[in-house]
This record gives sequence, structure tokens and C-alpha cells, in this order.
Amino acid sequence: MKPPLNSIQSSELRAKLIARCEAQARFCQEASPLYHQLFTCLGQRLHRDDGFAAWLLWAARKRATFDVPLLVLAGLHASVLRRSTASEALAAYYPSTGGLEVADSSAFATVFQQSMDALHNELAAFIATSPVQTNEGARGLCWLLPLAYTDWRAVHLLELGVSAGLNLVAEQRNYLLCDIDSASRYRFGLGADWEFTMQGQGNFVPPVVVSSPKVLSRRGCDLAPVLLHSEADRLHLASFVWADQPERMALLQRGIEAVLRTNKTDAPVQLAMHRLPDELPDFLYNQEGSALGAPCVLFNTYLGTYLPDKGRSLQEHVGQWAQQRQGPVLWLQWEHLRGHESPEFGWLGWTADLWCNGSHRHWHLAWVHPHGSRVAWLPGLRAWRDYWLRYGRPRAQGHICP
Repeated sequence: MKPPLNSIQSSELRAKLIARCEAQARFCQEASPLYHQLFTCLGQRLHRDDGFAAWLLWAARKRATFDVPLLVLAGLHASVLRRSTASEALAAYYPSTGGLEVADSSAFATVFQQSMDALHNELAAFIATSPVQTNEGARGLCWLLPLAYTDWRAVHLLELGVSAGLNLVAEQRNYLLCDIDSASRYRFGLGADWEFTMQGQGNFVPPVVVSSPKVLSRRGCDLAPVLLHSEADRLHLASFVWADQPERMALLQRGIEAVLRTNKTDAPVQLAMHRLPDELPDFLYNQEGSALGAPCVLFNTYLGTYLPDKGRSLQEHVGQWAQQRQGPVLWLQWEHLRGHESPEFGWLGWTADLWCNGSHRHWHLAWVHPHGSRVAWLPGLRAWRDYWLRYGRPRAQGHICP
């Protein structure tokens, strides 16, 4: 039974969902014309169609409003990728399955509406039960680049909000940093072929020697980790990729292949189910294999937005664990920073926190686009480089940080 839209709470939720759709449409206007139209049409229908709004509020009654537009479009994309008859007309606009039609006409809005209606029950189940999955392999640079400055020889990796673990194998990919103000180019990772390009502005201060550490273990946690055991798992990941960005779809496939290769080594990707932030201590304190020896590198990218407390309690949990752990702990993040104004809408703060020998230090390295395509470097990057130039050299005497 769908709840009537006659309460203040329902009206507020409806307005918030409309605002979410409009914000997403603005965010992807240049990068994804198809999804700009999809988010726009979804918001418009929410605004004018009371029956549809009531259905969506009911289907999403236990979901955060930020997730809902993403889930609606991922559910539609999943149907398109499965070649469902119900979404056959919509598939004509989806390049991910060969569609060539341009989604800028009233005909498209009609097809979009009819497809949602035809998939009414399937979409409701998807929205109610599917966690949002992030598949940005470019985000692996979050940990790979800062580690190049430390020159640590080996590390243990931990990722929060791991999804399928694609970014736990970032050292096997290939990242190119390009300075938009000069011809300078820097490559990171061991991958043989070009994969990801990040365009930078501001003063990029490169590491003295570009090297990738040996990864001794790779562990991650997520509310619903994707284990990549089946084609259905891979399709589920692909459904969250914007369908008019075939290059990102190809990169997703290469990331999946990298994970599957890594799982045949002595440092496979290991995923655990934990509800963050409440179960973060359970995950952190259960790292027996990384208790001694090499530094522990923890990272997360675009995680806080999806957490009930927007990630506020992560700092407390991580700090307590890091202070008790023997050996250095480095925490690297791409997250929204409260109280800071980013240079462009939706950009994330790239930060580093280091605990070692009873001390804690913090750096704000850059601002970065959530897809890892652009970055604005900050003075914190030079401070990070200078820290390791000053203190990193005593490694020869057996020290790995001051």
C-alpha cells in the first residue's frame, strides 16, 4: 500500500529527491549528456506526477535520498545490459549496448517514462535492496601517488567502502598526470598500457623517485562487497557506470581482470562485510596478518556521503586504532570536507593523516574531481614531499618515519 502524499514529511522528502536529481544533472552535464537528461527527466517526473512520486517514496522509504536517483538509473541500466524486453526501447539511447539515439527529445522522455513503468516491480526491488556501487578505478591514485613520496618498500592495504576491490590493485594499473599549464607528464603504476589520465592545475611537486611498493596484503570492507564470482556480479557493477562512457566500461572490465589475476597471487583481494561506521572497529582490529612489520595504509574515496553520519565518526575510530597499532599508519582520503569550499561543485579533498611513534600529522594535498579526472594541487603536497625528504632518509638506519 503506497502512502499518500499528504504529510509534511512526504512533501519534504519529495522536494529533497527532486533537488538530488537536479544536483546530479548539473554534475554530469558535461561528462555524460545521457545521464544529464536521465536525471533531469527523473526530477521532472517527480515534480509533476504524484502517483510516480508516491511509488518512489515507498520504494525508497529505507534509503538515503542521495542514493535514490543513482539507484533508479542503475536499475534501468541493469535491465538494458540484460537486454530485457521491457527496456528494449530505452536501450536505443544507451551506447553501452550499441544505442545510437540522442537523448534530447520529447520522444526520449516518453520512452524513459514507459520503461520505468514497465519495470515497476523490478526497479522497486533494486532500489530497496541494492547498495550503490562505485567503480572508479582512477581513485586508486588516492593511495598510489602519496606512497611514491615515502619510498616505503612494502605495505599492507586496507580500503573502506571497497565495493569489488578494484582500487586495491591500483599499483597494477597505469596513471598519467598531465599539467595543463605545461608539458610535464608523470606516470604511476606498473600497468603496461595507458588507462587513467588526471589533468592537474597548480604546482605539482613530483616525488624524487617514482616507485610502487610491494603490497603484502589487500583487505577491504563494505556493506555489500562484490566478490566477482559470477557474470551477474560483473553486470551489477557495470550497471552503475554511466552508459554513454564506453571508456569507463572498458576500464571497469580491465579492473575486474586485474583483481582476478591478483587473487591468484600471495596477496589476494580479501573482502569482508561490515556496516560502517559502527562496525569499523571490528574490521580494523581484525588485521592480524598486518599487525607487525610493514606500514599499514588505509584509504577511502567518496565514502562519507553514503554513511548515516556522513563519515564523522571515522576519524575517532581510525585514530584510536592507529595510536594502538605498532608501526606507522597512513590514512589517505578523497572525501567532501566540511567547512571548506572546494574550487568546483562536487570536488573532494585529498588528505593524508600519518600516525607514527606516538605523533599524528595531517596534510591537505589537493582538491580532486570524484572521477579522478582533474585535480587542483595545494601547498600541502609540497609539505608532504618535504616531510619525506627530511625524515624518510633514515630508513637506512632502520627507521621508516620519525
